[in-house]
Amino acid sequence: MSQIKYISLPILIIFILPAFSWAGLSSGRSVGMADAYSPVARGVESAFWNPANLGFSKHPDKNLMILSGGASISNNSFNLEQYNRYNGEFLTTEDKQTILDLIPAEGFNGSASADLIGLGLSWYNFAVTVSGRGTSNLLLPKDPIQTIFLGNEINDTVLLSGSGGDAFASLDFGLSYGRSIRKKTDYQLFGGASVRIIRGLVYQKIMESEGEVLALETGVEGEGNFLVRSAEGGMGYGLDLGLTMKYKEKWTFGLSCFNLLNRIEWNRNTKERVYQVKIDSLLAEDFDTDSLVIEESYSQPIAHFHTRLPLLLQAGVSYQLGKTILVFDLRRDLTAGMGKTEKLSASVGAERRLYRWLEVRGGVSLGEDEGITIASGLGIKLGMYQMDLGIANQNGVWPTKSKGVSMAVSNLIHFN
Repeated sequence: MSQIKYISLPILIIFILPAFSWAGLSSGRSVGMADAYSPVARGVESAFWNPANLGFSKHPDKNLMILSGGASISNNSFNLEQYNRYNGEFLTTEDKQTILDLIPAEGFNGSASADLIGLGLSWYNFAVTVSGRGTSNLLLPKDPIQTIFLGNEINDTVLLSGSGGDAFASLDFGLSYGRSIRKKTDYQLFGGASVRIIRGLVYQKIMESEGEVLALETGVEGEGNFLVRSAEGGMGYGLDLGLTMKYKEKWTFGLSCFNLLNRIEWNRNTKERVYQVKIDSLLAEDFDTDSLVIEESYSQPIAHFHTRLPLLLQAGVSYQLGKTILVFDLRRDLTAGMGKTEKLSASVGAERRLYRWLEVRGGVSLGEDEGITIASGLGIKLGMYQMDLGIANQNGVWPTKSKGVSMAVSNLIHFN
C-alpha cells in the first residue's frame, strides 16, 4: 500500500497520473507561430501537419529531423506570479476569496504535455518518423475547494463527484506520402496520407469519483474514492489524410484530418485501482500538516480494452508576401479524449526572413478553453543545419503572467 501525504487538494489527482508524458507539440517553428502552420509545413514536418505537403514537386524537401520536441504546462486558474504570491503564506479571508475568484465555475483544470521527435526523414514524396507523444489532464470541481478555503455552514456536506483526469503516452512509427493529383495553369492540387503504428506505453483514466466533505468547527473532514483504469502497454494504428492546393505561387490552401481511422488495444497489465482519500481537519492555511492522505485501497486485473485518439480537422491558408509569410489556421477537435475536449481554435502567424541565416516569427491563437495565446520564435540557419526555437504564453505576454507556457526546439539538416 502506498501513501501520499502533505499535498493540497487542488493537485491531488495529478499524483495519480504520470508526472511526465508526450503530447502534440510539434516543432520550434510551429510553436513560434502559435500553431498557424499547416499550410507552410514542409519536408518531414508535413507528416505532423498535412501529409499532402510532401507532394510539392517544384522543390521537394529532403531533410532529417533529430532529437526535437518541446513541453507544455497550463491550467485555467492561476499564473506563476499569483502562485508564488500565495504559496506558503498565511492566507487572509481576502486572499482566500481572491484565489477562489480565479477558479472558474467548472473547477480547476490543469494539464502537462510534451512531444519528442526522435527521428524523422523526408526524401522527395516520402517521410518516415519516429515520435513520442501523450498528455496528462486533471479536473477538480470548485465546491470542495471553496469549502476548504471559506468553510460552509457547520455540518453542511459537499460532494466530491465530478472530479476527472486521464493520462496517455505512446510511441508512433509513421510512413507518409504526398503527390500531385491535379495541375492546371493557376493551381496545383496535392493529396497525401500517413499511416502510423502506435505503441501504447501507458494509459490511465479516472472512471468514477465519489465522496463527500463535511464542514466542522475544527476544519473540513471527509473521504472519497477514485476508480482508475490503467494499462502499461498496447498496440494500435492511425490514419491521417490531407489535401493541399497551391494557387498562383503565393497562395497555399490546406485541409487535413488526423486520426480519421485509429484504435489502440491495451493488452498489458490492464487493471482497475481504487484510491481512497481521507481528509481530517483540513484548512486552506494548514496544508503542511498531516491532514490529507491518499491510499490505494485495492487493485484488480481487468480484461483488455481499447481506446481511440481524438479526431482532429484542420484547415489553413498562407500567403507569401516577399520575405514574409502570413498564415491562418483553423482547428476543430471533433471528438474528446486523451486530454482533448471538443473545441474550436484559430491561429494567425507570420514569419519574416531578416537575413539568409535568420528568421523571426510570431503568432496569436484563440481557443475555447485556452483563451488568447501569444507566441514568438526564431529560426537560425547555418549551412545545412537549421535550429528553430519557439515559446507560447497562454493568457499573458510573459511566462510569469500567463496561465500556461509551451516551449519547443527542433533540429533539421537539409540535404537539398
